[in-house]
Amino acid sequence: MEEKGAAAHGSLIHRPLDNSLILEVMRYFPIGNKIRYFPVQRKNVVLESIVIAFGINNHLVYTQKDIHIKEQEGAEPYFLLDDDWKDVTVRKVNSFCLVIPDVGHSESDLDYASRVAIDNHGLFKRGDTFTLMSLFAERGVPHIDVQVRKKVLLKEGYYANHSVVVLEALLGTLHHIDQRQQCRIRTHIPLKLYLTEEGEPFDCHLVDFSECSLKIRIDRHEALRPSLTKKRNIIVAIDLPQQMKSYILKGKVLRRDDEHVVISMTSHLVNGQYESFDLLAAIELKANLLQHPETQ
Repeated sequence: MEEKGAAAHGSLIHRPLDNSLILEVMRYFPIGNKIRYFPVQRKNVVLESIVIAFGINNHLVYTQKDIHIKEQEGAEPYFLLDDDWKDVTVRKVNSFCLVIPDVGHSESDLDYASRVAIDNHGLFKRGDTFTLMSLFAERGVPHIDVQVRKKVLLKEGYYANHSVVVLEALLGTLHHIDQRQQCRIRTHIPLKLYLTEEGEPFDCHLVDFSECSLKIRIDRHEALRPSLTKKRNIIVAIDLPQQMKSYILKGKVLRRDDEHVVISMTSHLVNGQYESFDLLAAIELKANLLQHPETQ
């Protein structure tokens, strides 16, 4: 469990932390949990990773079962860590980190401008700040800012000989984006609408959007209207050339009038396969739509 060299040196925080907040972060960003992250200054650059360990003071913890929470009424909770069959009590935490693998990024993950910015600056420089987003969505998408403490090649433990990134959690930044308070954004972006995967494309325009739905102007396609019945499955293709991004989305018709159809997204095409259109995918799409010059 322990990797003192990776967890102990160069902490960016030097005061005892709130153990209750640490418990919240552990809950929303558990070990083994898939996350997405983006540089604070470039919210449209969204990458994926996974939490492989927690750093608590000078200990790296690789599994949830090695952390036991001790809570007493009227007292701050503390941690009992299982270190090679020995219990280690941690009451004061001066550093809490999330550890992710250092696997770089694929060119397909980023647009050209983002690749240039990252290649010029480098990814995960000490002191860089990122926002992490969790897949946990009980009351919205948990977000937390982290600062890069260091990159290190582990010499022992479950991930020996693997390079990892140690991210210092900025506990005070933990918050949730509540989907019930989502904001609709007006725009005018061309797209293609399909009734089936092999069907004829209809040129339409996206006129506003939120995290979970798109409002599409169907323009002069009078023959299209009768087919857009409630709960009908449709496919939408959106091309964003300025960001070098494109999206193919599946959704269901929520409602329609003479000029518009509103759809709820259900899945999106990722590396040739459709995946569930989760909250993080919705936020990534919204972040890129917001960059379009027609978006208000």
